[in-house]
Amino acid sequence: MSFEDDEYSSVSWDTGATDSFKPEDLLDEDNEEPSQDLDSSTFSAVNNSIFSTLAPSTINHSNSNEEHKDNQHPTTDSFVPNITVPVAHAMTITVTDPIKELDGTKEAFISYLITTKTTLDSFTDPKVVVRRRFQDFVLLHNSLNQDFAACVVPPLPDKHRLEYITGDRFGPEFVEKRRASLQRFLERLARHPTLQNSEYFRIFLESREWNAESLYRQKKSDGVFENLGDVLLNAFSRIKKPDERFVEIKESVDKLEENLQTIERLYFKIIKRQTDLDADYREFGASIVNLGQLETGISRQLEKFGEAINKFSDAWKQMTDQEDHEYLNQIREFLSYCHCIKNVLKLRDQKQVDFEELSEYLQGARTEKENILSTGKGSMGLSSFLREKVDYIKNIDQEQSKKERIQKLDAKINELSKEVESSNDISEKFSDEVAREYEIFQNVKTVELKECLLAYTDRHVEFYRQGMQLWEEIIPILEEIKN
Repeated sequence: MSFEDDEYSSVSWDTGATDSFKPEDLLDEDNEEPSQDLDSSTFSAVNNSIFSTLAPSTINHSNSNEEHKDNQHPTTDSFVPNITVPVAHAMTITVTDPIKELDGTKEAFISYLITTKTTLDSFTDPKVVVRRRFQDFVLLHNSLNQDFAACVVPPLPDKHRLEYITGDRFGPEFVEKRRASLQRFLERLARHPTLQNSEYFRIFLESREWNAESLYRQKKSDGVFENLGDVLLNAFSRIKKPDERFVEIKESVDKLEENLQTIERLYFKIIKRQTDLDADYREFGASIVNLGQLETGISRQLEKFGEAINKFSDAWKQMTDQEDHEYLNQIREFLSYCHCIKNVLKLRDQKQVDFEELSEYLQGARTEKENILSTGKGSMGLSSFLREKVDYIKNIDQEQSKKERIQKLDAKINELSKEVESSNDISEKFSDEVAREYEIFQNVKTVELKECLLAYTDRHVEFYRQGMQLWEEIIPILEEIKN
């Protein structure tokens, strides 16, 4: 292979930079009115009966920040030696009050009220309130993914995850699950020290000029194939010198994903068993009531006992529904979170493959030059052999041809050296950022697992408290039965 005529057009030297897309482009006054402007919309309130089972989170991130206030020093472990993980500022976000807009039309959608309380100076007020629809969240998610390639952007709830979301997209169960998931999405962004300071995030949370539809079309057309060449180029490439940090991270994420899948599978069986028990308890209660109709002397006591069983079934069903909505859905969201981490790890691998392949090209060019200087015949590849024969036939001066080839190779070596240095710098910085992102994810995982398990425990404590109250109330009624 000869290197002096190779233009290296098949090698990507992508720096990861995105197209220049400024935050003020969000404020597009020439397009249609934003979904925030609701004056002309037709509203119909969504049934709020189910929302009482999933009260909006009131988690105040300032508490966790205060715990770490004295620990803002470099975090050292096997993944991120001597890398400082910054602490996010205090920010509380709630997603509440789902409203169906443009009801009765094909353009009907659900909008959500977003209330943000923060101490960040970039916000115009310490408390801001806006209304957004799901498509606005999609736009925010895509924008952050595009502009913060090395960040692990939290996942959005899947738009078509039918295996755990039943009913139509305007049904109260679907709306409540989505509301809770969207709130967790924003809370994860609020916990992220980089993403919470994003201009796009700020505009999403406070701008009244947000035009989701027009910007979505623009963003959809921008950068769709931006990294497609890199993906295809490196699809069959393998890293030659794996970084042990990311080998360990990948193995850790794989184990976490495997454990979460096991928990999901087992807990789905538990939910199914609890649902079956609910049906059995209700049948049992009905049988006790029927028995009371036959036993005239104790019919009132048996009827009360049957009612207690039905109330116990109601409490059982409420606990099961809450676990399904909160606990099981969060497990599934964390599985999606794992996929997001893996995608960033793959992108990091692509950066390293770029560096390694450019390094190989550079070494090949240097070897070609050394062979020309030492033997005058280059590497004796087919192209070099044919070139010498053509030069001989054309009666070209071999020494002059040799000098020209060396000059071309010197130019290529100089060009490749700069690109290798740049690619190495990009790869190292990207790797450090990904390692830092993993530590942020670890912090988020710890906080959310604690909240999730505490909520799970609270549900069971409340269920058994209700059960004890029911059985204690029925005891004196049963004691009225004379022997």
